Amino acid sequence: MYRIHLLLKIILAFAIALKGLTASAQVHLNAHDKSIRYDLVKPEHSLRKVTSFDTAGNVTRELVVDHVTKIDTPRNEIDFINSIQYAPGKILVDSSIDNYSGSARYILATFPSTKYEFIKYLPTSVEAHNIVKGVSSNKTTTMSEGYFDDNSLWDILGYIPFKKGIKYQLDCYGTDTHTQVLIPFEIEYLFDENYREPSGAVVNTMVLKISHSESTNYVWINKKTHLMVKDLGQGKGYSFTEVTL
Repeated sequence: MYRIHLLLKIILAFAIALKGLTASAQVHLNAHDKSIRYDLVKPEHSLRKVTSFDTAGNVTRELVVDHVTKIDTPRNEIDFINSIQYAPGKILVDSSIDNYSGSARYILATFPSTKYEFIKYLPTSVEAHNIVKGVSSNKTTTMSEGYFDDNSLWDILGYIPFKKGIKYQLDCYGTDTHTQVLIPFEIEYLFDENYREPSGAVVNTMVLKISHSESTNYVWINKKTHLMVKDLGQGKGYSFTEVTL
């Protein structure tokens, strides 16, 4: 945990020094922007180890996310699917479906069934149907045109042509049943770094700082494959690492 805090401090110090050398412009990013290279997304399967910590630095949970990206050619859609065994005998599966121009649908289900979400993304609103422990509810949220969702965003970061010295503002829909509201995000391209993967291979990455609500993430993106290889997250009362194995 000490190493995580030290790394976050080093990144912050570097970012502050870099900010002193570059002027920051602001750009509002739209999910329909033609510069986003949805067309470069390819089928992919990876395992991601997530380690969570409390404020004292103790490991509170370790789990592995089975991540799959599927191209649904007949529907002209991209499916980002995560499967997680979050407790013995309990599995969570969530699927974000994008249509090459932004978010289309989101589905989450647990097995055994204690939670289910079906979310439909419309041009300027979101319709959510939730079932939690047998209790059903519906919610409609007004959104600005061109919004993202906070689940598939992490999968398309590598396909957005970020530039250094610019703060990107974007509107995201929070998919969790505790939120399901508009959440402002801010993204900065901090610097490039040669990152050593768990396999020992060294890849060239871009490091992004992503701020939202009361949380901050530092994300390493493989510049060749456009895929996330590491995520360091910190919020009120918690921190975590996510590493692609």
